[in-house]
Amino acid sequence: MAENQMPEKKPVFDIATDEPWDLRSEVWSKTAGSLASDGVYMKTELSIGGVNFYLKLSRYDSFRGIYGHESVNELIACRLGKLLGFNVPEGFLRRSLVRIDDKEHDTYVFAAKSYKTAGSRTAFETFYIDNRLSEKESPLDFCKRFGWADHIYKMFVFDYLIINRDRHGANLEVMKNGDKRLSPLLDNGLSFVCSCTDVSELESFDIMEDRSVNNFIGEKRLAANLKKIDNRIEFNELKETDLDDLFIGLQSVLPDRYLTMIHEIIWRRWQDVTQFRVV
Repeated sequence: MAENQMPEKKPVFDIATDEPWDLRSEVWSKTAGSLASDGVYMKTELSIGGVNFYLKLSRYDSFRGIYGHESVNELIACRLGKLLGFNVPEGFLRRSLVRIDDKEHDTYVFAAKSYKTAGSRTAFETFYIDNRLSEKESPLDFCKRFGWADHIYKMFVFDYLIINRDRHGANLEVMKNGDKRLSPLLDNGLSFVCSCTDVSELESFDIMEDRSVNNFIGEKRLAANLKKIDNRIEFNELKETDLDDLFIGLQSVLPDRYLTMIHEIIWRRWQDVTQFRVV
């Protein structure tokens, strides 16, 4: 990992508006830091002041270059998770210069503080296959047997709020050092209005539609997973005024119409999850 320097005394969730972070010497791939198949985004791992970070771009292809706003979604999702008291990675968003396929791009990078140590983790799907009682034991029942129901139920709530389409079997990990536990809720970029790469597409986006999603645990629809929650769980109350904190610094990153739509998504969906909260 290369060493890079960040300005001192910056908050965890910081969006620097000065000169872009120069990451042109970093090598980006869809497999960096992955435990399973290729991911959707270009990634790299980097040491910043002795702390390891996992960096992700938005979508990339050789024709369009870097496009979409998944890196911004990652930041908003982590800020929301922190507000609710969920176990999410700490991270920040930075305007950055990157080089891919010998072309330079001025873009935004999401950097998540790594919780990983060598040999300490495995993809949830792999752990499930190796340790299930039989092929008839569902991933959700498996989690209940290991005492992970609370974590999974919070994941169901979180994914419903952000419309996360991609909670596949490697987007959750099992930490194997000491007592086995589940990783923070990572890889949240395919969420909110990620399918709308142009602002004109927002007009036809139904924020309450129960879309088919790539879940490994539970059902393939987010609302159906809410119905799997059979115990009240503890998470913080969300007030509409709290949502302003999610978008600090983002007015120059995403058009206001996107931010307004994401605000509406979270607030309207919040009404559906309060019934599961311990008061």
